[in-house]
Amino acid sequence: MNDLAIFRSLDEQTSVRFTGRVNVMERLTRQLLGVVTLKDGEVFGCRFRGEPGLKAFHALVWEDAQLVPLDFVVEPEIVADEDRQIHYPYAVLKQRALAAAERYRQVANQRPPGHVKLIVRAGFLASELPVSAAEFHVMASLCDWSVVDELYAQCSLLPHEITEALVSLRKKNALEVIGTRSA
Repeated sequence: MNDLAIFRSLDEQTSVRFTGRVNVMERLTRQLLGVVTLKDGEVFGCRFRGEPGLKAFHALVWEDAQLVPLDFVVEPEIVADEDRQIHYPYAVLKQRALAAAERYRQVANQRPPGHVKLIVRAGFLASELPVSAAEFHVMASLCDWSVVDELYAQCSLLPHEITEALVSLRKKNALEVIGTRSA
């Protein structure tokens, strides 16, 4: 997974301390899907499929790992220091993104169907079972977005973190399926 197209492009640009943007385009339609912004060879920001920041970068890496045909077009551009969204050195960002993609690959088959509506059982809230930070974040997000697809789109956690938290909460009998999204 270390030889992804996005990392081949970024490795080259970071090695020459490039400042500008790497446009991410769908290979067949040439539609702009996102952009990775670099300044002096460090990744400053990312926007991919409407999502900003670190979550967008992880989504880009995951799509590239799924062999979605993407092209990368490099454009020099002035980048202001205050535009920074991602604060990891490139080597650390790459390592973390690869690790996250591997974890997501391992749990992807455990993701619930996207149309299912979930709620947190009231009895679980009264229990004294321990809850991790990710589980708490997912439970709080379920208050606003009970449909699984909405949860994944709106929750600030990475997809593998959401999946792991949902699996753990399900094992603790904390979640209840209340139906499916109506059309």
